Amino acid sequence: MVLADVTGYQDSNETIAESNPSLAPGDVCFAALYSTAFVLGVTGNAVLLIASALSRKLQTKTSCLIVNLSVSDLVVSALVPFQVVQMLTRNNRRLPEALCQMTAALDIISIGSSVITIMLIAVDRCVLIIKPRHTYNHVFSSRNLVVMVTMSWLCPIVVLVVPLLTGHGRLGYNALTRLCICDFTHKNVNTFVFLTICVYAFTFVVTFTSYWLIFRHVTRSALKSRSCSTPTEKGFRRHTELAITKNLLSVLCCFILCVTPFMGVLLAIPFLEAPTMHRVFRGTARFSIFLLALDSCLNPFIYGWKHPHVRVVMACVLRRRWRDIPEPSRLLAHILDYNTGDRQTLQVFSAAKGCETQSECVNIETNNM
Repeated sequence: MVLADVTGYQDSNETIAESNPSLAPGDVCFAALYSTAFVLGVTGNAVLLIASALSRKLQTKTSCLIVNLSVSDLVVSALVPFQVVQMLTRNNRRLPEALCQMTAALDIISIGSSVITIMLIAVDRCVLIIKPRHTYNHVFSSRNLVVMVTMSWLCPIVVLVVPLLTGHGRLGYNALTRLCICDFTHKNVNTFVFLTICVYAFTFVVTFTSYWLIFRHVTRSALKSRSCSTPTEKGFRRHTELAITKNLLSVLCCFILCVTPFMGVLLAIPFLEAPTMHRVFRGTARFSIFLLALDSCLNPFIYGWKHPHVRVVMACVLRRRWRDIPEPSRLLAHILDYNTGDRQTLQVFSAAKGCETQSECVNIETNNM
């Protein structure tokens, strides 16, 4: 059987890898790439979450989905160090099996939630642009948003848990990729592959259709308004059309380039036969999984930095200009009021002590402690 051959090759490959204490150049290279993804992913998603918490202008219905996307991407990015440890360890000094399985489960669930949330954001933009406002408010009501966010996590959990409970899959260390992930050599892995492909195909079709409807609607609206526009207005509209087109193209390209290769790897699993194909699959699978992690780094820039309001708030957070944040939330207002109160107290203390400067007062207070 094909899968039996794969299992035999996995065992021999794992034995060779464990007996060789030196690191392969490919392992070091992929570890560096994964580490870069970890830094960018954690930083970008953390800044986006902080920005959403500090400005009421970002606390909208669409931002709710963007926050959910950042949470799932942050989890994926935070798990990268565990995968790097697996790639760089030798001589059976791997992560404990329970920790490896937990890493794999959280990775799969978070990536699935990220893909589904990208689909929901596309539908949100589509309904907002091509439908009346009251339709959008009805479809994306607060109750429906809670259901959508909940389903974005429940769906990948079901896709993962059901095969595991029925004996159609296993999580843990995989020798072909040297990562904590689904065991590609399991005899019943095709069930997990089928469910994953179905979820991806559905999300891809909905996402592509939504952005195509947006592009068609914007193009038609622009053509109708050009006849009654001045040359200056025509240039502005043309520039806006180009910006929208580039943004949609970047969204679709990121989704296709980062997610599709892994789906191709899953589809190739039943056809693995020769050891040569196993070696090719090992590098291809590892690179496709890296692209999934890379997608978690790019999402904050695509859905955050390109958004005009989010971009302003994120810039203020990075520069630590808290008072320049538009429409501060209650949390930020409380922090600013607290800091203002501390400064006023320090000024009163300085005047009472007869200090010429606040720095002298701080020195006196420090010496008296």
